Formats: sequence, structure tokens, C-alpha cells
Amino acid sequence: MRIPIGRIAGTELTLCFAGLVMEFICTPASAQVNSWTAASGNWDQPSNWSLGILPNSSQSIMITNSGWKAVAINPSTPINFPDSMTVNSLTIQGATNTENTLLLNYVGTDFPLTVLNGLLLQDGAQILNFNSGLVVQSGMFMVTNSAIIQDGGFIRATSAQMNLSGSEYDLTNGVFEADTVALGYPVSAHINQYGGSVIITNLGWASYVAGTNYYNGYSLYGGTLDLPGGMFLLGEAGGISYFQSGGTNRTGQVTIEPNYGGWIGGFTLNGGLLADSGVQLMAGYETPESIEQNGGSHVITNTLLLQGYDPHGEYSDPATYYLNGGTLSAGVIELDANEGDSLFVQQSNATTSVGTVYAHSEGYYLSHNTTITLASGTLSCSNYTTDDGRGTLNQSGGALVVSNLLDFGGARDLNGYMSTNPNYIYYGTYTFSGGTLSASNINITQWIIGDGSANRISNPGFFSLSHRLVISNAVEQLGRFVLASNATIDLAGSSSQLSFANSSGETWNGAATLVVSDWNGNPSGGGAEQLKFGADQSGLTSAQLSQIQFQIGTNSYSAKILNTGEVVPDHAILPSVAYSQQGKNLVMSWPSGWTLQSATNVPGRYFDVQGATSPYTNDTTLDRRRFFRLRQ
Repeated sequence: MRIPIGRIAGTELTLCFAGLVMEFICTPASAQVNSWTAASGNWDQPSNWSLGILPNSSQSIMITNSGWKAVAINPSTPINFPDSMTVNSLTIQGATNTENTLLLNYVGTDFPLTVLNGLLLQDGAQILNFNSGLVVQSGMFMVTNSAIIQDGGFIRATSAQMNLSGSEYDLTNGVFEADTVALGYPVSAHINQYGGSVIITNLGWASYVAGTNYYNGYSLYGGTLDLPGGMFLLGEAGGISYFQSGGTNRTGQVTIEPNYGGWIGGFTLNGGLLADSGVQLMAGYETPESIEQNGGSHVITNTLLLQGYDPHGEYSDPATYYLNGGTLSAGVIELDANEGDSLFVQQSNATTSVGTVYAHSEGYYLSHNTTITLASGTLSCSNYTTDDGRGTLNQSGGALVVSNLLDFGGARDLNGYMSTNPNYIYYGTYTFSGGTLSASNINITQWIIGDGSANRISNPGFFSLSHRLVISNAVEQLGRFVLASNATIDLAGSSSQLSFANSSGETWNGAATLVVSDWNGNPSGGGAEQLKFGADQSGLTSAQLSQIQFQIGTNSYSAKILNTGEVVPDHAILPSVAYSQQGKNLVMSWPSGWTLQSATNVPGRYFDVQGATSPYTNDTTLDRRRFFRLRQ
């Protein structure tokens, strides 16, 4: 059962933030207030301030008066008035039809503007940082309905919490460092990074109110982004999104999850490098979730986990990774469909390199399924495992490369759920209609090989079959055949040719039977349809050969192996009559399609028993002796 970790985390963030707001409000109370009173002008002009003196570390600085203006700190300010570069607190707030701007005008970074106890930008306020320094040492760095534009220099809030609400931060160049940033709390906000370097130890993504001006989230177009605390994208009512088309993002665990009534606006990688320790994509609350990669490189050190959500089959919230371009590497790709559909889709010449692919589901009737689609590019792994009776691997193109074991199976018995066929069992199915497959060893339940050119499959090791292999008009060579349980090879085309390596050294399930259906070859060999084991009669042992039957129409035939290794039908296998004695009666039963005959002696002459259907009861007191046989 899924634990709603997002809801817990969101509550903790709310409590923490509320406490910090109180700290910001209370800390500057004892400081002297010095307010800007002029229109646009220079910071280092005493007459522009209400106290008639320049700002200093004992003052709370207020730039809140009406009228559009910019207050400029110029390169000469820290040289001529260094004490004015440190203030107790700083508030920049717009008024009616007003935007108030603090301009850090190429001051350099040797003498940054330092705010000791909190900085507030509110209601039409703006900081323009051109190659200058800004340090917020403690308290809250609150940006509400405002903007920060930075081109060069640095902004540092490593000992203060920063909160962006209904605001935008645009970084073209320079450095931004912060310990804790709440993005979009409570109103959605956005950070656009076009270059430079950003380091945020803990970035909170939860937003509870959808804003009208900003789509909540982070867009990385260039530069470097370091998020050592990971990325927890909790979709609340304000939404959340991540977009990357360039640059480098190095982070820890990435978790993407909607909360009740929330939504995720998208997680998109179009270019650049995204490197993380792990990814967990969880759908839920009637909200499908997806990651879309159209380019760039995504490097996942540990596991990419995709978890859908579909409680009791009421609605489907799949979790999907769309790989439309670029490269993806991971230790493990896991599709967990125990609670809902999970999908991985690769196309457009993308490349995936992974240690293990693991798709599994306990199933819920016809739902809770895993689906992997390979249409183009290369998907390579050491081991590929599907354990899902409704799981599918659909390959229409590209290259699937499995260096060790391709293990594709699972069965789902619906136990009477299907009214048209109450005993129907679904099996995990690999459908191969295009591209190439290279797998050292294959253990498979159900495989459908479609029409195509010859020798698309490389399987130098063993091939173990436990249910059904269907091959259409194709010519394929597989490894050493192992019969794991009762199974069928269906030569479904008109020119199906399937060859296995010499399999005489493999151990088969001695109680199992391999049925060959839809065979339309030549009994002497060399026909349009062929089934081969090795290159000569040593390809199978006599015991293995005795476990193979050809089903042609309603008749079954034993198998024989020719000196070319081709296996063809041999003799018809007559059905047996099952019988039991009940008092003086003999009760007989036999397969459908056969007619019961009888005679008074072994050689016959035999006649049809009129009206006899299985089971048939014969009164032994009517004849001294009677013999029975079946005919078609």
C-alpha cells in the first residue's frame, strides 16, 4: 500500500516556513528605520533618505514610496561609503501603479551589499544585479509578487531561507547560492536559469495556489545547477514543473508525485545533462504522471522507478517515461504495476543503457499492467525480466541487446472473471515485429515473432520455452532449445523457418510435450516451412524427440529428425480409450472427432456403434466378448 509521503512532507514545510516568517517579522523591530523618499537616484546620496544619513548596519532600510523608480548602487559606492553596504534588514515594496527597483550596477563582488536580518521584495519590487554581490546573512529572504534579474556577480543566502511566491528569478550569468528555497510557496513562482551557477542545498517545490503570471517550477537553459538535497516535486494545487534544454543539473533523489487535488505540469528534458542518484515517478489521485525526454543525457546512478496508480480498477493513472531522443542510463529500470499501469516508451533513435530492466505486477483482473515499447534506437542491459501475466514488450524497431538473460514471463489466471472464457489465462507476451534482438540466453513464456527479413535475432546461449512461440513469415536461428513445460511452437506463416542449435545436451522437463502447430512443410524436408534442431540427426536425443508432436488438423503425429536436423511429422498418434468398470457395465470415453467401433473378435470386422457418444456405457452381460476401437 502506498504511503502518502508527499502529504507529510508538505505539512512539515508549512510549519517550518511559518516559524521563519515570524522570525523575519520580529527581528528588525529594534532597528532604526531609514526610508527612501526620492524618485530614482543613487543609494549613496544622504538627502534621498528619511534620516538624512546613508544606510548602515543598525538600520532597517525601506524602499516603499510611490512612483516608478530605481535606486542605484554604483561602483563608487563601496569605495567611498563602505559602511552603507551593510544594513540590518531591507524591504523593497511597490505601491499603487509603482515598481520599485534596487539596481546593483556593476559594483563588483569584493564589497557585496550585505543584509544581516532578512530581505523582503513585495508587490512590484525588483532587484537588478549586474555583476555585483548580494548577501542575506540570516532571517527570511522573501520574494512575493516581485522579480530578481541577475547577470553576473552573486547572490548568497546560505544561512537564510528564501521563499519565492508569485515571483520570477531570471539568472543569465553569475552565481546564486542558497541553503533552503521554497519555490512557489504558497503561490506558484518560477526560476529561469540561462547560464551561471546555482547551488541550492534544499529546494522545496510545493505550491498551494496557482498563480496568474507564473507557471510554478524551474527551467534550466544553460549553466550548472546543483541540488544536493534532491528534487521532491510534490504536485499540490499550484502545480509544479521542471524543464531543461541545456546546462547541467546534478542532484540527489528525484521524486515526482501528485498530492490530492494537485497536479504536475510536466518534467521535460530536451537537452543538457541531468545526473541524479535515483528517480521515482508515482501517479495517483486521478493524475497520470510522465517524464518526457526529447534529447540530452539523463544519468541515473541507481533506480528509475515507475509506479502507476489504479485503485480497484476505478480509473487509470499510468506512470510513463517517454524517451523520444537523447541518452538514458541507469542502474535499474523498474516498472512496478502492482497498483496501476507502468510504461516505458522509447523511439526516435534514443539510447538506453541499464544494468537491469525489471517489470512486474501482481495484477488486478485486466488492469495493473507493465508495457515496454521499443520503436527505435538501442536498449541495452545485462538482464531483462518481466514477471507480469499481462505484461508486454512491443518491439517494432531498434535494437534490444541483453548481454546475459532475457527472462520474459508471468501468468494471470482470471478464475472465471472472463464470462466468454472462464478458464482463460493471460501470459506475459513479447511481440517482435521489427528491429533486432541480441540476447545471450532467453527464458520466455510467450513470444510472437512477426514477418521480416532473415536472422534478426542472435541467441548464442540457451532458449527455454514454457508456453508458446509464434513465428510468421520469418527465418530465425535461436540457441539450444529447452522445454520447460507443455508448450507450442506455432508456424503461423506460409514460409516460417525456425532453427535451434544442437539441443541434445540440454535437460528437458520429462513430463512436458512440445506441440508443433500450423506446420505446412515437406515430410521429406526442405519445404517452405521448416523446424530444425542442429545440422544433423544428433540435434535431439531420442527421448527429446519422443516429446514432440505435430498437430495437423485434428490429428496428432509423432516426430522424426532428418539427417539435416529438420524435424518433420512421422506416424499418426491414435487416441486412447479411457474406461472404467461400474458393476456389470463398462464405461468408455474418448476424444472428440472420433467414432467408436466394435467387433466380436480382434481382427474384426468392426462396425460403428450406432448413437455412441463419449462417455458410452456397454452392458457386458449382453455379449460373451466384445472388442472396441476408434476411427475418424
